Amino acid sequence: MASKNEKQSDKKSEKKADKKPEKKPGQQQQTAKKPEKKAEKKAEKKADAAVAEVEAPKPKAVAEPRPPVDPRLKVLKKFHGKFLPKGPLRERLKQVMERWNSGDEHGGVTYDELKTLLDDWRKTKLKRAKVLS
Repeated sequence: MASKNEKQSDKKSEKKADKKPEKKPGQQQQTAKKPEKKAEKKAEKKADAAVAEVEAPKPKAVAEPRPPVDPRLKVLKKFHGKFLPKGPLRERLKQVMERWNSGDEHGGVTYDELKTLLDDWRKTKLKRAKVLS
């Protein structure tokens, strides 16, 4: 008679044999096609790389340098979002802004004109700060 251990080992080997799927002839052909597809993809990548290398040496068009920034804009930006108190400064700023928005040449508004307006505005701010403190 066979021992219990032998019976158990026979059952285990049968289970293992059952788990292994049988290879069909169609499956072998599919696995053979996979390496061919990989080889085709590699060949395509090499061809693309060769084309990219040929196209790479083309000289790029040099962008034209931008014109220098208008120095008047730096001074004018200081007034954006600010509210000047009633008086001659506010009137001067309104007149300057009307001329600035009038056309392409900004109505002949000069840098010096904007700078003096800014300096005058800063002086009045300092005077008010001294008076309030």
